[in-house]
Formats: sequence, C-alpha cells, structure tokens
Amino acid sequence: MDEEFRSLVDMLEAAQDEFMIKGALKRFARFCGYERFAYLQKEGAQINTFNSYPKPWEGVYLSADYSDIDPVITEAKRRWDVFTWSAEDWPARGSSPVRRFRDEAIDHGIRCGMTIPVEGGYGASMMLTFASSQRKVDVPAPFDQKRAIQLVMTVHYQLKIIAAKTAINPKQVLSPRETYCMTWAAKGKSTLAIAAIAGISARTVQCNLDKARNKLGAESVPHLIAIAKDRGLLDL
Repeated sequence: MDEEFRSLVDMLEAAQDEFMIKGALKRFARFCGYERFAYLQKEGAQINTFNSYPKPWEGVYLSADYSDIDPVITEAKRRWDVFTWSAEDWPARGSSPVRRFRDEAIDHGIRCGMTIPVEGGYGASMMLTFASSQRKVDVPAPFDQKRAIQLVMTVHYQLKIIAAKTAINPKQVLSPRETYCMTWAAKGKSTLAIAAIAGISARTVQCNLDKARNKLGAESVPHLIAIAKDRGLLDL
C-alpha cells in the first residue's frame, strides 16, 4: 500500500490535465479493489464533482439534488474520518427519497465503497470516494488518516491548478453562443426551450453545449454547469 500510495501522489503532482488525474485515481482504485472513484466538493448549495462514475448517474445525482440526502455525505459529516459503507445498510426498496437513492445507486453500479472526508473552512467539505458494484470489497491494508487527508488535498489543489490554467487558455474560451446556451441550461431550460428562445434549431443548441463541454472537460451538461459556476463563467 505504501508504494502504491507514493506512486499515486507522484502521478497526481505530475499531472498536466484532468485526464492524467483521472487515470491515476482509476489505477489506484483498481489496486484497492474498487472500480470507480468520485471527488466531491460541497460549499453551501454548490457542488463540484470529478469522477469516473457512469455519466447517467452523475446527471441524475446533480439534477435530483441527491447530495442533500446521500447517506455517504451524511456519514462523512458525522465522522470526518475514513470509513467504508455499503448500500446494503441503507433502507431497502420503497418510496422514500433515501430508498429511491439507494435503488438508483445500485442500478448504476454504486454498491459499496470507502470515503475520505475532509472538513474545509466556512462549512465547505471535500471527499474522495472509491466505489464498487460488488456487495463488499476487502481493502488491501488499513488506510492511514493522515495520508488519506494528504491524498484528498493533493487532488483538490491539482484540480484547482489545472482549472486555473484552463481558464486562461485562449483555446478554452467559450464563444458567446456557447455561453448563451449554457446559461439557459443552467436556468433549467431544455434543449428545445433554449432553441425556441434563441431562434435556432435544437441541434444547434446541442452542438454548442457539446462544444462547451469539450472545452471545459465536462462529461455532462450538469457537470458543465458546475465547472462554469466554479470558474465564474456564468452570471445567473
């Protein structure tokens, strides 16, 4: 575990873009017996995510505001320590919001995991989760709290550094039309609604949103909006 941890930190610190960070975290996740990872930063109502979860699940999670009822986040705020969890321990299938969350998480391959929470200032929080579709995963060795926090903070600052570089890169600047479509999407408008407002086709709207996603490295429209808000690219 020590060698793998040092290798992960070295790869993160040497990363030049989000793709390299994602590759390093996916590799470490597999070493620990997990399939995916998810970094989440929560500050008030604002959520920023960086993960290898299925794209449909990320969209569902953000659009349904699942961070407000996510049992993993609830447990993280209670413990502020490395912990493992299992969806098997959450309420069984039913009609309550938490039960619905459990059902959808399992359906998207999120069944058990290990989470490292870190408490930030002014009510902010950060957490890094490694997850699996299996019922249980045996971690190779205990995860030391001090090193776990170091890992989360390394991911946090590397993402901020890369985001800052991207924000000043001329190739990453959004066009007025891309910003316009993204702004309406952030206000909850559908592709068809944006097309009607802008007087363009729905295909053109989608094309502009896709271009904006590619420029900002977003995996979905909710992810695009989260990145844009974090970088101050939206005036809502």
